[in-house]
Amino acid sequence: MGEGVVVAGDVESKSRKGLLHYTRIVLDPLSLKVVKATCSCEAGSFGKKCWHLKTLEQMIKEELRERIEKARQEMMQIEEDIASWG
Repeated sequence: MGEGVVVAGDVESKSRKGLLHYTRIVLDPLSLKVVKATCSCEAGSFGKKCWHLKTLEQMIKEELRERIEKARQEMMQIEEDIASWG
């Protein structure tokens, strides 16, 4: 079994323009809660939760919210279509 849903990317430093930090978050596939998070920045190298991790988490939440809303709208349209058959 895998370790979960992995979301990773380079997040730019706030204090040093052009410097990217590899940021990686692992989500539990059922609850979508963060089970592991790492970042290549100085704080991350000490196991601290840094700004880069918080930024990636926020991006994940926004993307999930958008996808859930889209799925909800699609389901409502299907229900309306089915109701119109009757």
